[in-house]
Amino acid sequence: MEKDSVPLKYARTMLNVAEAQGYNLNTLVVSLNSPIDILDPDIDPNTPVPSQVYTNIFNYVMWLLQDESFGLGLKQKAHTGTFRMMCLTIIHCNNLEQAMRRAAEFNAFCRTLSGENSAFDINPIYRLEDGTAEYLFPSNNELLDQESADNIITMAHCVAIWRRFCGWLIGKNIELVQVNFQTSAPKNISYLQQLFKCDLHFEQPANSFRFPANYLLAPLVHTEDSLKEFLRNAPYHLLASNEEDEKSILSQMKRIIGNDFSRDFLSVVEMANHLHMSVRTLRRRLKDVGTTYQQFKDDLRCNAAKSYLSRPELKINAVSALLGFDEPSAFHRSFKKWTGMTPGEFRSNQQQEPN
Repeated sequence: MEKDSVPLKYARTMLNVAEAQGYNLNTLVVSLNSPIDILDPDIDPNTPVPSQVYTNIFNYVMWLLQDESFGLGLKQKAHTGTFRMMCLTIIHCNNLEQAMRRAAEFNAFCRTLSGENSAFDINPIYRLEDGTAEYLFPSNNELLDQESADNIITMAHCVAIWRRFCGWLIGKNIELVQVNFQTSAPKNISYLQQLFKCDLHFEQPANSFRFPANYLLAPLVHTEDSLKEFLRNAPYHLLASNEEDEKSILSQMKRIIGNDFSRDFLSVVEMANHLHMSVRTLRRRLKDVGTTYQQFKDDLRCNAAKSYLSRPELKINAVSALLGFDEPSAFHRSFKKWTGMTPGEFRSNQQQEPN
């Protein structure tokens, strides 16, 4: 499988859901801008399809069914807005463990609203003696069609989505130790191996994944503002990711900083601690990619300033405050140093550019 891709047969499975609701698949497929004809029966069902196309199908089917469970086929529907409210419920948690437990409590509460029996003290996380933690997912009896051959893929996507969402919350990729499935192993497990890159175990008591327990104490690095941007593109980046980019030093640092620049930037020592490396190693890694920690901070602030200045409803003094400057004059000096223009000149140039 290629990066950022999903086998064609899983895209077709989602289309079958739309067709069962009486919708014309030809009309939908034309709008997807797919590089291949998804409906062509002569195309190998294992042909990779861009994950963005798969996501477009997901979003369409979720809209048809008014179900935000990402096409996972769970018996309990996630009504429109559920995922957003769950995110808002956990975004201010202190660390990943608190967020995961609160999310489980939120989902349990939603089940009671849907008439499902669910205890509020459900504990999805177990710390193990070997220094790992295990997170439990819904059992196979939560799926609409327990006999479907695609059930293992349904659950695999559930695991992949949650793992990447948790990684986004803490600004770092979560390396898995093991993934467990209740079902028996499929004939070809290459897609699952590509998806998780860890030990896979089948016919287990529960669907779960194991990961180093130290991730649980990692602080959340995002705000409600960065959450809005995240939700705008979901679930594409939860299904597909460029792992090389995720692991690059600059990408990791950007996720740790988040989008709230009104707070003081982390010092180089604090950043190195977040990355579990020495300051010397951090500076060497940055030098390898042609930058410094100060330049990294300046670039982030400069890009954020340009983005804010492109919004005419924000006064320049407000932009200064959003970027954490105590005095507007300091912002003016810094912006001119970064771009060669004052904030006012930059905004004026932008307004004069043709749309």
